[in-house]
Amino acid sequence: MNLLRPFLIAAASISLQVHAQSTVISSGNAAQENLKSLVNGSAAISFDNRYEGVRGTPYLVAAWVPGTIQLASKVHLPETKLKYDANQRLLLMLRGPKDSTYVDMNKIEGFVLRDPTRTQPRAFQRFYDAPDPVLRREYFEVLAPGNYSFLKLQRKTLQKASYSGAYSADRRYDELLDQTDYYIRTADGRLQPLKLNSKALQAALPEHAAQIQVELKKRPALRTEADFVALIPWLNTLPALPAK
Repeated sequence: MNLLRPFLIAAASISLQVHAQSTVISSGNAAQENLKSLVNGSAAISFDNRYEGVRGTPYLVAAWVPGTIQLASKVHLPETKLKYDANQRLLLMLRGPKDSTYVDMNKIEGFVLRDPTRTQPRAFQRFYDAPDPVLRREYFEVLAPGNYSFLKLQRKTLQKASYSGAYSADRRYDELLDQTDYYIRTADGRLQPLKLNSKALQAALPEHAAQIQVELKKRPALRTEADFVALIPWLNTLPALPAK
């Protein structure tokens, strides 16, 4: 399977630049220079032990997995071993058996991870045009692309130990906890937070609330991530309209 294909389709479908104009550098000196540039400069730091003694993992996928990186310049780099630190929003690259480094995220627009627990590669995209500046630094997993894209934002938050005082939680360790949020991204760049139910979908897309209500009467109730993934192809048959 061509690992880049699902990512290119997803990125093209969410109104980014046409990837037919981008460059894929898979080998040779040019590829090595691009990889080297990612770990030069102040934004690249060697791997450290900041999470020692903390329960849980900061990584979206705990093991090293094959992956590819798309630079902000639209260049796609060759496959390498990657981990995504969802606590620090940093990508870790394996350069040798015992040599890993965080890369310069200012140069990265997206990446793909080949998660062995999934049947398809997982594509992650950064949206520089997000209305909320806080969301512009996040990497969203594109679950279903299109004029209306279904996105998943997974983060790892650090919960500190709390075991002193009358009202403490008696938690004697720091722990990294999963935090997952879903969004609908529209063709005009809106990022609408989304709970996994039908009322939330209609509220997120008021321009199509009536059509959605009619369609959902024909389907099982929307409750899961898979339910929304299955609905998005139908949603993308509707015209891309501005919010009411």
